[in-house]
Amino acid sequence: MFNNLLRILILSMFVAVPAWGVGPDSDEIGVYERIGSNVPLDLNFRDESGSPVRLGDIIDRPVVLTIIYYKCSHICPQMLLGIADLVDKSELVPGKDYRIITVSFDETEMPEDAHSLRLNYIKAINKPLPADAWKFLTGDADNTRKISRAVGIKYKKVMHGFVHPEVLIILSPGGRITRYLHVSTSSYGLGYPVMFSTVDFARAVSEASTGITGSGIKQGPLLCFPHEPEQQAKFFSMLRIFGAATLVLITALFVYLRFLNRRPSSGENTDGE
Repeated sequence: MFNNLLRILILSMFVAVPAWGVGPDSDEIGVYERIGSNVPLDLNFRDESGSPVRLGDIIDRPVVLTIIYYKCSHICPQMLLGIADLVDKSELVPGKDYRIITVSFDETEMPEDAHSLRLNYIKAINKPLPADAWKFLTGDADNTRKISRAVGIKYKKVMHGFVHPEVLIILSPGGRITRYLHVSTSSYGLGYPVMFSTVDFARAVSEASTGITGSGIKQGPLLCFPHEPEQQAKFFSMLRIFGAATLVLITALFVYLRFLNRRPSSGENTDGE
């Protein structure tokens, strides 16, 4: 009986946990970390004012790179608010200690889209922000595809938008990938904030400034979908609760079985005779 229950609980955990991608050559949407690799510096984009920008010219200090698309109305806005909150809470000085570069992988988006988006999110930062501290870039299909591939971001165009991962990529001056920062706090759905650890952020920027590469973290990326089906947020909340309850039950079962094995059998003589 206990063995059957154990099998059921273990199987239910595998159902609740999504599978990992098999590697950088997989077509699976996700983040395939390329720590130690260099981004191509000769890629050309346009910034939020429409001015041409060569990527290498603005990677002159540690860079926090994000690759999203600007017309997204789901997790990307929470991601950008999370970055603004990180800038606000961090003791590091934007524009001096680091620069933020946000790139749209949607080649149909234009500098006008980047400009309006930038205005929205710099308002959330309650400290001085130099004009070049947070750049919003757009580009053609070739350049956006090359930068996405270089940092291991895999996305897919679907009806009404894209499915893609949300992550911060830290670059050293000169464009070497030194670390990936995954979301530290989030829940699926529009009403939930996306947050990053200020401690991890400060360490990552410090390492990048000296070219030190961090270690990769086996963590499933936060995925952004172009639409949120009805009740999906509740479904993911229930899934998390189910996973936690399953883990507690398995732990309790192991403790119980361990206790059961230590109990003397009914035929064992406990009087020493």
